[in-house]
Amino acid sequence: MTLTSPGQDTSDMEIAMCREYPFVPKFLNIIMLFFPLTSFLLIPSIQGTTIATVLSSILFGIILILPLGDVKFLILKELFAFFAIILALSFCSQLANLVSGLKLSEDLVLINRADYLDTFYRLSHITQTLYLIVGFLIYILVKYFADQTTLEYAYWGLRLLCFYALYEFVYYMFTGHNGDFMSNRTLGHNERSASLFQTVNLGGITLLRLKGYTGEPSMFTFTVMPYWILAVALKRRFDIWLLLLCLLLTFSTTSYFTIFAFLTFWFLYKRQYKIIIAAGFAMVAIGVALQLEPFSSLFKGIYDFVFADKFSEDAISSRDRGNHFQTHISYWATLDYFHQLFGIGFGYIRSTDFFSTLFLNTGLIGFLIFTWFVFKNFKRYIIPGDLRICYWSGLVAVYMIMMGTVPEFAYPSLWIYLSIGYVLETVKESYTLSVNNTFNENSACPR
Repeated sequence: MTLTSPGQDTSDMEIAMCREYPFVPKFLNIIMLFFPLTSFLLIPSIQGTTIATVLSSILFGIILILPLGDVKFLILKELFAFFAIILALSFCSQLANLVSGLKLSEDLVLINRADYLDTFYRLSHITQTLYLIVGFLIYILVKYFADQTTLEYAYWGLRLLCFYALYEFVYYMFTGHNGDFMSNRTLGHNERSASLFQTVNLGGITLLRLKGYTGEPSMFTFTVMPYWILAVALKRRFDIWLLLLCLLLTFSTTSYFTIFAFLTFWFLYKRQYKIIIAAGFAMVAIGVALQLEPFSSLFKGIYDFVFADKFSEDAISSRDRGNHFQTHISYWATLDYFHQLFGIGFGYIRSTDFFSTLFLNTGLIGFLIFTWFVFKNFKRYIIPGDLRICYWSGLVAVYMIMMGTVPEFAYPSLWIYLSIGYVLETVKESYTLSVNNTFNENSACPR
């Protein structure tokens, strides 16, 4: 069986693969239903054992023993390049730590805060690298084995996330208690819950900030935002409004800013100037109406929580984020040139932003490699143009959210979105723009 690489007659590759091993894309579709579920572990005592990561590891193990011909060669070639890069960065950073006698500052936000003296191959370096490997395996699975239905199942996974988040929201409104019954994951040496219970008071009304089973509102935004942007081009009306509603109910500054930025760009790109003008007048009218009681106190509560408080000197989250960023970048600037290039070791620190986290852990070279890996997807020739623009916009959004507020590289949503570009590149335009929101049992394989 002679097969080509993604981007070159990839549809033929998927057809041949689907016909010979139809269980592979079906197995992958099951994984798509659970990819947002990150606060639940199959084995609570072992971090990283989410349903998606465990099933992905099993599926990848099966794929390695299948006689896949050229496909296996392409997969192994990508794995070789991946491991060559992470091993080279690991070797260089640890050698520099050993030779220079690196001293870790107590001001650093170390993943393992119990030991500041250990600088050579810390345990977190190993565990975080394992999470990275699993994420890349998910990327490989979607890139090579996804079919036309994979994206459909991914959106059903997002729907399940939103339904559960809305259930928590309504349950809190009526009972005043946390309705989360799925999360069992804990973090840190103090074993705190990975699912944060956060509320917001708006004009005397206390509401739950949506986070579902992603852990916290910012993680919900990170998981959902790029797929909401993509849904606009796919014309998935139900998903557009469902995801938008849930993003708004996170009361996340990042979420609101990204929504505003994308809609502004989208209407300008589509030259919908009348909509922009109408939206401006609508905002003025709503602003005037919200000055009247009882809306004024509600509006003031939303504005203060989402915007004003985040930029004031008393905002704890903003102050901590700024302090952590300054601490880690300042520490990086004091290191020798070799450390500045290769970092102190992947998985050593975890700041409140991925920029300083990546810069200090992997150095300038690691930062540039990750940035290239994300934006190389701009080369995907996706048609029609609207779909291509929205996919690119989603890439920019997820990258900026990571760099600014969410230092989370292990979430399956990131790796799936990065690889979805290859799926969008191979599906037919007629199928893409007429995506049916119901499963088609007869479309298990591409036609």
